[in-house]
Amino acid sequence: MPRVEFESDTIEELVRMAQRWVAGYPEGAADRAASQEPPPETLEDVLRRIKSAASQHFLRAVAERTLAGDALAIDDALRARCGLPPGVEFVGVLGVANRTMRLRAHRDLVVWDSVAGGYRMSDDDARIVVDCLGSPE
Repeated sequence: MPRVEFESDTIEELVRMAQRWVAGYPEGAADRAASQEPPPETLEDVLRRIKSAASQHFLRAVAERTLAGDALAIDDALRARCGLPPGVEFVGVLGVANRTMRLRAHRDLVVWDSVAGGYRMSDDDARIVVDCLGSPE
């Protein structure tokens, strides 16, 4: 059986490499994907599905920082605002948002910006998040 391996430093880089590889072999991929995946939902619909107060607060904070032209760094102050004790891993809070977004809208909502050292989203997504969830307290 054929085997393909990818190696990267980050999950985002790994996903981009796999997507580029799959894009290089389009025959039948679109037909298989169309028959297996439901159509993507809107961001507004996805946000209605995210019930975690910590994830909602995180998304509002990322949106606010994105619209200000900055990225959101994860620190103990943010953990406290999201209701998590200091030192607790933040991956679950981020995971709720991105897993729900990938499953429902077929893309990521929040991405890591290694240059800025924090998380951000597109400006359009940030405006929708603020409209749907409001600004962070």
